[in-house]
Amino acid sequence: MYNRRELFFGRQSREVIEDERGTGAIEYGLIAGLIAIVLTGSLTRLGKRQRKNYNCVKRAMKGKEANRFCKKRGA
Repeated sequence: MYNRRELFFGRQSREVIEDERGTGAIEYGLIAGLIAIVLTGSLTRLGKRQRKNYNCVKRAMKGKEANRFCKKRGA
């Protein structure tokens, strides 16, 4: 329970620095954030490459000449 001084002035700075409650949640939040960033980047890159692959198939089905990406892929 807080006394009058703590309620009026707040906790002492040393107590705040030494208090370790919530550090686990912050660490898990940072890890989850980093995983989200990596997943977003990799899925974006995968999506762009997949779109290019579909465009190669579309061009081939229309009988058009393959572009540089398709030639590099062997399509």
